[in-house]
Amino acid sequence: MRKTNVVRLLPEKEALWTLHAVGDRVSCLWNAGNYICRQAFIGKEKVPNYSALCALMKDSADYKALPTHIGQEVLKKLSKSWISFFALRRSFAKGEIRHKPGMPKYRKDRKKGSRPWDYIPVKSTAAYCVEGCLIHLAVPADIYSQRIAIPFRGTLRYQGDFKTCELLYDNAKKRWYAHIVVEYQERVVADERPEKHAGGDIGARRAIAVSTQGNPQSVVYSSRQAWKDYKYWSRLIAKEKTRLSKQGYKTSRRLQMLYRIRRLRLRHAMEALCADIVQGLRRSGVTHFTVGYPVNCRDNANFGKGNELVHNFWNFEILLRIIEKHCIRAGIAFKRVDERGTSSHCHICGRKVRRPKTDIVVCPVHGIMHADVNASRNILRKVTPALAGDGEKASPGWVVMRWNLHRWQSHAESANNRVLQEAAHAAA
Repeated sequence: MRKTNVVRLLPEKEALWTLHAVGDRVSCLWNAGNYICRQAFIGKEKVPNYSALCALMKDSADYKALPTHIGQEVLKKLSKSWISFFALRRSFAKGEIRHKPGMPKYRKDRKKGSRPWDYIPVKSTAAYCVEGCLIHLAVPADIYSQRIAIPFRGTLRYQGDFKTCELLYDNAKKRWYAHIVVEYQERVVADERPEKHAGGDIGARRAIAVSTQGNPQSVVYSSRQAWKDYKYWSRLIAKEKTRLSKQGYKTSRRLQMLYRIRRLRLRHAMEALCADIVQGLRRSGVTHFTVGYPVNCRDNANFGKGNELVHNFWNFEILLRIIEKHCIRAGIAFKRVDERGTSSHCHICGRKVRRPKTDIVVCPVHGIMHADVNASRNILRKVTPALAGDGEKASPGWVVMRWNLHRWQSHAESANNRVLQEAAHAAA
C-alpha cells in the first residue's frame, strides 16, 4: 500500500533561489514537450507516449537542463495528462460528461508574462533522500555542484520504502511543501471474532445513523454544528469576494486561505466522525459494516435555499470513502447497498410508514420512530435477520452525537460541559 507524507520545507535564501530556478526549468520542459504533443494532435497525428517523448526530448536543451530523474518524471506527468485528456474525450462522446475537455495547457502566466515555478516532481530516491530532518535533493550541476540539503518540519507518519517525491509551493501560505510517497506493508488485523453486522444511513442534517446487531440503541450523528461552521466561513468568503469585486480583482491570498480553511475544517469533522464510528464498532465487536448509498436521490430535485446543504456542504461520496478507509484500518468489512425504500417502511413489521416531519416516521402498529434510525435498521435487515423487539410497542432508542468543533460527543455530555463552562464563567 502507498501513502503520502506531507512535510513543510524550511529552505534558506540560497536554497529558495535554487528551488525557484529548478521549478522554472520544469515549466520549460513541460511546455516544450506539450508543444510537440499539441502539434501532433492538431495535425491529426499520433500523440507521442512517455517513451517516445523521452526519445524526442533527450537531446534538447530543456531536458539536459534538469537531472535525469526530474526530467523523466516531468515527461511522465505530461504523458499521463494526455492519457487523461483522451479518456475524457471518450466520456464526452458517450455523453457521460457535459463540458468538452480541452488539451493540457502550457505552464505559463499570460498576465504576468512568466512561467510558474511552484512544482518540482522527482522520480525516485536516486534524485533525493531523507536523512533525519533533512531532504537532500539533486539539482543541475550548473546551479550547484552537489546535492542541496533542505530542512523540513513535520512528522513522517508512514514508514517504508520511499518512492516518488513532489515539491509544491503554496501561493497562499508562501511556503514550500514536500509530498513524499511511501510504500509499506499494510498491517493485518488478527480477527477471530464471530460475525456481527452494523448498518448505517447517511444524510445531510443528520450525517449518519448507525445501528448494531443485537443492540437496541442506535447512534445518530447530527451535523448541525458542522453546518453552522461551514456557513460562517461561507459568509466570510462572500464578504471577501464583495471587497475584491469593488477593487476589480477576482482572487487574493486571503480568499484562497478562506476557501482552504473551510474545506479543511469540514474534512476534519468528517475524519473525526468516521474515526468515532469505527472505534465504536470495534468496541462492539462488529465485523461487517453496511451503509446505504443515496443513489439518484438528488436528481431532478429543487431544494431551494437548501441546495447548498445537500450539494456543496456534505459530500456523500467523500464521507463513504473516509468510512471505508477507517474500516479497512480496523479490519472491518465495508459494503455499500442501495437505500431505496428503507425510510418508507417499518423495520419491525415492514408496513408502510407516514413521515409527518423530516426526522420522524409513524408506523400504524409500532408508533413514532426516528426516521434515520428506522432507515439504518432497514439497511441492517438487508444483511441480517430482523432485530429482536419487545412486542408491538417496541421502539428503538438512540443517542445523539454533536460536533463541538473538536470532537463528537453525546448530547448529554455536551449539555454537561456547557453547564460546567457557565459555572466557571460565573465564578470568574
